[in-house]
Amino acid sequence: MDKPFILSTKTLPSLLRERIVQNGLAYMEYNAIRIVPVHFELPTLADYVIFSSQNATKAVLNKAHNLHDTQVLCVGKQSEKLLLGKNIKPLKTAQNMSVLIDFIEKLDKNSHFLHFCGNRRLPVLANKMKDWKCNFREVVVYQTELTNTKIEAAPDAILFFSPSGVESHQNQNDITNAHCFCIGNTTATAFRQTPKSIQAVKNASMEQVVAKAIHYFKLSQHA
Repeated sequence: MDKPFILSTKTLPSLLRERIVQNGLAYMEYNAIRIVPVHFELPTLADYVIFSSQNATKAVLNKAHNLHDTQVLCVGKQSEKLLLGKNIKPLKTAQNMSVLIDFIEKLDKNSHFLHFCGNRRLPVLANKMKDWKCNFREVVVYQTELTNTKIEAAPDAILFFSPSGVESHQNQNDITNAHCFCIGNTTATAFRQTPKSIQAVKNASMEQVVAKAIHYFKLSQHA
């Protein structure tokens, strides 16, 4: 019997790649999206600074900006890890934007909010801020480009880490015969095609996506 074949739409750290292979699974990876830095000016800090992605967090921290004098809100454990590495403890780390918006709703609406993000951000946060009539500004710090890569192999499972990654992969590939594992609910709702199954992790991290895929095939092998 052939080994189950997992395809990742993002290059994984070597430790995670090894974990997949050590669990008796075949593995392949490629980057479904390309992150392109853009020039941006750092505005005056707000009462609350919001990071909705790991890439936005990296871009701002690379500017060596002092975020210790503001309250930081972020989405995802990867963003939190980057911030903690600079001795910046987020006031709130949410598993997705929906959870973060629920938290923001309880804050003082007279505060000034600053959102660092990519060009393909979803409008949900900006729409809420407009509804609440908040002092809100968005700064685009990177662009996401789709690589639209054709993959000749037919994977049993595909790992997805962003809605843009789902879009890019679907543009050139059929996924109807694959089980899809996603980093969060937003990514899990980005499919145009209907795969065999879609599973999203609760804690948005690459480690959790890999663990969920491995667990699925272990259960399948013993079924």
